[in-house]
Amino acid sequence: MKKKHLFWLLLPSYWGLTAVAIAAVAFYAFHSMSDLYFKTLENDIHTRALLLADHVEPLASSKDHPAIDELCKKLGKAANTRFTIILPEGKVIGDSDQDPSVMEYHDDRPEVRQALGGNMGIDRRYSRTLKQEMMYVAVPLKGDHFETLCAVRAALPMTAIRAELNSMSVRILGAAILTGLLAMVVCIIVVRRITVPLRGMSRAARYFAEGEFNHRVPAQQTLELNELAETLNTMSAQLNKTLTSLGEQRNEQQAVLSSMDEGVLAIDRKERIIHMNRVAGNILGVDHKGVKRELVQQRIRYANLQEFIKAVLGAQKSVSMDLTLSGEAEKQIQAHGTVLRNAEEESIGALIVLRDVTQLRHLETVRSDFVANVSHELKTPITSIQGFVETLLSDDWNHDPNALHFLEIIHQQSGRLNAIIDDLLTLSRLEQQEGHVLKEPCNLEHMLSNSIDLCQLQATKKNIDIRMDCPVNLILDINAPLLEQAVVNLFINAIKYSEPDKTVRVHVENRPAGQVAISVEDEGFGIENKHLDRLFERFYRVDTARSRKLGGTGLGLSIVKHIAQVHNGTVTVESKLGKGSTFTLVFIGASSESLNVP
Repeated sequence: MKKKHLFWLLLPSYWGLTAVAIAAVAFYAFHSMSDLYFKTLENDIHTRALLLADHVEPLASSKDHPAIDELCKKLGKAANTRFTIILPEGKVIGDSDQDPSVMEYHDDRPEVRQALGGNMGIDRRYSRTLKQEMMYVAVPLKGDHFETLCAVRAALPMTAIRAELNSMSVRILGAAILTGLLAMVVCIIVVRRITVPLRGMSRAARYFAEGEFNHRVPAQQTLELNELAETLNTMSAQLNKTLTSLGEQRNEQQAVLSSMDEGVLAIDRKERIIHMNRVAGNILGVDHKGVKRELVQQRIRYANLQEFIKAVLGAQKSVSMDLTLSGEAEKQIQAHGTVLRNAEEESIGALIVLRDVTQLRHLETVRSDFVANVSHELKTPITSIQGFVETLLSDDWNHDPNALHFLEIIHQQSGRLNAIIDDLLTLSRLEQQEGHVLKEPCNLEHMLSNSIDLCQLQATKKNIDIRMDCPVNLILDINAPLLEQAVVNLFINAIKYSEPDKTVRVHVENRPAGQVAISVEDEGFGIENKHLDRLFERFYRVDTARSRKLGGTGLGLSIVKHIAQVHNGTVTVESKLGKGSTFTLVFIGASSESLNVP
C-alpha cells in the first residue's frame, strides 16, 4: 500500500473540520434569524388581534353581526391585515376579505380551536382563499361571565419574511464560502509549519542511519519541534559514542576468539547464528564471516550437531557430547554447550564450543562402527541370557535370597535390552522400507479388538477400562501387523501413564477424501506443551525418572511415527497437563469402504 505524505493526511482533516464548523455556525445563524423574524411577526399579529378584540367586544355582547363584519373590513383595510371573527360553533360572522355568509365553518382550524378553548392559537399554512402562505393568530373574546363569545383572528402574509429569509440565506452562504476559503489557506500554512520541519528531521535521521553523525538538525521555532530537534542531535552524539565503543569491544572480542584453538558458535533461542569464529568455520566447513543471523539448519548440514544444539536450547543447562561430522574427511568433535545469557542474566540462546578430537576418537569410532554392525548379532546372545536366567529362576533351583534377587535383576535388564534391540531393529526395517509395505484389506474393528486384547492384561492390573468406538464394517488397505503394533504402543503408553481406575478410549473417524483417523485418548498425567514437538524423537523422555520407573525403551512413539509414515499418514498429539493426552493417527489417501461383514 502506497504511503501518503503527512501533509495530505493532515490537510483534508483540517479542511473537513473547518467546513463542518462553518456549516454548523451558518445553519445556527440562519435558524436563529428565522426564528426571530417569525417571533416578531407573531407578536405583531397577536397585538393586532388584541386591538381588534377591544373594538369587537361591545358588538359581540349585543350580537350585532353586520356591524362586526363592517368593523373587520374597515380595520383590516386600514391595518393591511386580514381579520376574522368566528363564533364558538365555528360560524364566521366577520371577515375583512370575504363575505361571511359564503364562508365555510372554521371550527376545524387549529388556531381557532385553541382560541375557542380559551387559549391563544397560532398556525402557519397556505390560504386557499388568498392563495398565499399566511400566519394566523387567534385570541378568545370572553364575556362578563368569562364565557368565550367568539374567536378573534388576525393574519398577515409571510411573503415578505420569506423574501427576507432568502436574501439572508444568500448573504450567510456567501460569508461561509469566503470564510471557508480563508480558513483553507490558513490550514495550508499551519500544516506546512508542521510538515516542513518534520521532513528536515526525517532527512537528518537518514543521515544518522547512514553513519553521518556530524549532521545536525537546526533549531525550530515551536517548543515541541525544537525539543525533538535537540533530542535527535543528542541521540546522534550518543549513538556515535556508543558505536565507537562497540566497535572497539568487537575488535577485542574478535582478536580473542580468533586466537582460540576451539571453535565457538553462539546461537539464539530461534536457532539463528549470532557468531561463529574462524576455528568453528574450519571445523564445520563454512565461511564464518557470512553466517550471522542465518538459521543453523541452513549453514550447518550435520544433523547430529543440529540435534545437539536443539538439546542445549531445550535443556537450558550445560551439555557435553561427542559428535561425528561426516563429509570428505570424517571428523570427531567434542561439543560442549551452555546457556548464553545477556547482561540481565536472561537466557538468549546457547554457546557451543567445538574441539576437534579426530585422532583421539579414532579407536572409539572403530568401536562405534562395531556396535552398529553387530546389532543383529546381539539378539541371539541376549535371547540366550534370558533363557538361562528364566531356567535359573525356575522352581528346580534353590537359590539363596541374594542370588535370586540378582537373577531377577539380570532377567529384568536383559528383557529391557532385548526390547530396545527389538525396537531398534523395527525402526531399522521401517526406515529401509521407505513406505513400501505390503497392504491388504483389513477390518479395522477386528484389528483394534485384537490390539485391545493384547493390552488387556496391563489394563486389568490397573483396573483401566478400554473403550472402543469404531464403525462396524470399516475396511482399510493397511499392513495389519504394523498398524496393530502402533496402536498397541499407544495403548501401552496410555495405560502406563494413567492412574488406576481410569478410562482409555479409542475412536475411529472416517473423514472425507479417504482419510481415516484413529484417536487414542487417556486420562493420564498429561504432557507440557514444550515437550510435544520432540515427543516422537528416539529416546526422548518427558520425565526421565518416571519413564525409567514405568519401564519402556523410549522408542515406542518413534515406531508409531514411522508406521504412520509408511502408510502415507501422520501422527499428532494434543495434551493438557493433569487431564490427559490424545494421540491421533491419520492415514492420508487410505481407501476405505463399508462391507456387509458379519
